[in-house]
Amino acid sequence: MNQYQELWWEQSRSDHKVLVLLRRNGADPCHQLHYLQMVAEKLAKAHFWRSGNPPPRNHAGFAQFMRSLGGVQQSRRAHLATVLGFKNFNSLQTWIRKVSSLVYDLERLAPALAQNGPNPEYPWPHNAPIEYPARHQFALWGQLMNTGLGHQLIQVIQSSVDKFPAYG
Repeated sequence: MNQYQELWWEQSRSDHKVLVLLRRNGADPCHQLHYLQMVAEKLAKAHFWRSGNPPPRNHAGFAQFMRSLGGVQQSRRAHLATVLGFKNFNSLQTWIRKVSSLVYDLERLAPALAQNGPNPEYPWPHNAPIEYPARHQFALWGQLMNTGLGHQLIQVIQSSVDKFPAYG
């Protein structure tokens, strides 16, 4: 891991600690989603700094990061699958395809990517807000909390943060 990766990884770890505190204390979904999105974004930035060159300066990247995990070198595949909690690399690849819509929805929670759609920070639609984020029923939250795929995505994000030095 290079110094740039370490910086982004450490921030991702810090954001994840806040997310865990929010979850334990029953914070509104908007706050938990905000931190989950930030953890995922910073994790992706840590990953893409592996080349020593900065990734694009935007909030998109988590979906690309997840796709890149499915295309790692042959020699690293079994190790990556094990680190992330999968029995083999084929299981990991299949899961990445299945979870892609949730991954994109999580990435698009960043206000810069949400456009006029729901995001955890600002009321919407911009010109005529009808509620505040803490009251909004985020469809993504329901999917993360009420489906096996959602639970597994949260677990893989946690494992990715915890074990980044082993694969990053």
